[in-house]
Amino acid sequence: DDCTFEVSVDLAAMYNDGVIKESDFGVTTISVSYNATLNENTVAGDYHNTAHVSYPGGHSEPDDVVVDTYQIEIFKHDQTTHAPLADAEFQLYQKDAEENVIETSKVTLTSGSDGIALTKGLKAGTYYLKETKAPEGYVCSDAEVTIVIPDQIDESTNIAHIEFANSLIPHTGGMGTTLFSIVGGVLIAMAGTVFVISRRKRRA
Repeated sequence: DDCTFEVSVDLAAMYNDGVIKESDFGVTTISVSYNATLNENTVAGDYHNTAHVSYPGGHSEPDDVVVDTYQIEIFKHDQTTHAPLADAEFQLYQKDAEENVIETSKVTLTSGSDGIALTKGLKAGTYYLKETKAPEGYVCSDAEVTIVIPDQIDESTNIAHIEFANSLIPHTGGMGTTLFSIVGGVLIAMAGTVFVISRRKRRA
């Protein structure tokens, strides 16, 4: 009742077509194998893939395979207040044996109003995460974070939680700049005054 798909093989037709011979009867194992790709939006967790073969007079023991899928959840926040930050962009990717980025593995993630950026449907392996665009007014991080799945995974949820903190861009305008300009102007004026006085003294 729980079958999601079924494959039928007509052994009698295969015998008539010469694919199966009488010498195969009772001694040849018939194996059925298939590959399935998990939907990339599947929520992280453990999924059971069960298969069995039915034949006239009985059926085989069910073969149960557990498929694990993982998720990476990034929390983007202000370094000082810990408030969530939206519109930060990240690149998630993998590398080959020579440490070159595998272009086809690149995924762009963007944080929402809750500061969360996530990706689903991941298999076990090593991933790399880098910020490519910081929220407006914040400094973009140049750190590359290595995420090893399942070593760095929460075993109860199959989710890897990563935090990225940003600091505000240093403020260089306003009273600070004005104050330095005033002080600088005063020092220049004083230097000019000393120069004039010293010249007058030498002439006297």
